Amino acid sequence: MTVSRKTRSTIVFSLLAAHLAAVVVLCALGVIRPLELFNLLLLAANAVIAIILLREKGDLLLGAGSMFLIAAHAAIGNRLAPDALTSGALLMVNLIILYVGVKLNRHLPARYWYAFVAGYFALFFLFILGMKNAEALFLLFALGLAACSRSMRLLACFWCVTLSFTFCQPYAWESTFISLFIVTALFGARGLLRSRTALLFLGIGLALLFLVLLPVIIVLLGEDPHNLLRVLGDARVRSAIGVTLLTATASTLFLALFTVPLAYAMSRLRFPGRTLLLSLMDVPIVVPQSVAGIALIAVLGRQQFLGETFFNLFGLRFDGTLLGICAAQVFVAMPFLARPAIAAFDGVPEGLEMSARTLGAPSWSAFRRVALPLASRGIFLGAVLAWARAAGEFGALLFIAPTPESAPIAAWNRFNSVGVVETAPLVALLLLFSMAMFFLLQVATRALPAARGGRLGD
Repeated sequence: MTVSRKTRSTIVFSLLAAHLAAVVVLCALGVIRPLELFNLLLLAANAVIAIILLREKGDLLLGAGSMFLIAAHAAIGNRLAPDALTSGALLMVNLIILYVGVKLNRHLPARYWYAFVAGYFALFFLFILGMKNAEALFLLFALGLAACSRSMRLLACFWCVTLSFTFCQPYAWESTFISLFIVTALFGARGLLRSRTALLFLGIGLALLFLVLLPVIIVLLGEDPHNLLRVLGDARVRSAIGVTLLTATASTLFLALFTVPLAYAMSRLRFPGRTLLLSLMDVPIVVPQSVAGIALIAVLGRQQFLGETFFNLFGLRFDGTLLGICAAQVFVAMPFLARPAIAAFDGVPEGLEMSARTLGAPSWSAFRRVALPLASRGIFLGAVLAWARAAGEFGALLFIAPTPESAPIAAWNRFNSVGVVETAPLVALLLLFSMAMFFLLQVATRALPAARGGRLGD
């Protein structure tokens, strides 16, 4: 900062005189003792800085700013601190903040300086004026602000941590994880067209997504691993998980056996009633779970005509058996496999099959060697969704097959018997199990080929 010698002298003497006048007035009013050591040290520090500036050996902006902060601390800041140690630390941190602010103003774009200054005053209002006995927190977070101020990404992460641990108790760690993920995604987003609108939409969408997933995250991060191991050691819990694995897998395989051929036919053929059939496939999605369970028991129950027929002819019983669990899972999971399978076959160009047929392959070989392998990734993804939906089914099972216990039924029974606190470890364990299985199946889809191109004539 280049100014004339006269201007420099005027600024320095004015600040030193203001400091001295403030000390005299406060002594006269009885606010401070006349020979209080800390105030004398502050006055001496300003006198030293004044001498350095008058000899033109120091930066005027930093020096004058330091003199102003020291004088203001002597007049006001010293009264805000509960003790001398905190008072001295507060002054030192403010001097560091001044130094960082000056460097930001000189070497980085203006937005960094504005963000830094706004952040400092936000911390001051939050910890000094908004909370009691939070001076130490103010010092800690102010130093963190200074350390992160050279990077907008670090500054955003700093505010994620700050706001999470001040406003989001008792879920500070969960909110920190969520907010840091959102910040990482926003700053790491790339595209051919970098659109602020797209970034805004991404931020809003991620915030809504994590708001929906917040209960899951709280349950997962809030449980002690020892509690999870204790619950896993329960034979009843292991049995329920085994039942869920067995029935969900069997239901998905049964669905694939019949739904995949139907999806291929619907992708390749046009026939009367096709639109209606596509709509009927989605019915299980809109039917409430309780209604689905009542409908299944009304049809497949042992006292009903169809259920009694199956029992008399084949010895098969649905209510209260593994077969009943599978029936409910097939009903609710069918749309989650059918729709992706149809879309997967739609993505396989019909010209490839036509070429195979032209080379002499029968229609079955064209389906098995061309269409099915290229659509396998989409089909497998649909099977993953169907498996997840089947494994998580509860409402229909409660009516048609509450026993043997599947994992959702076991959680419900435990909740009814011991309450939410004792059920939380089981819920966390089941969530971990479900998520692990789902992600493993998702990873498996990457090993499958993907169809390229669209249908002939699209």
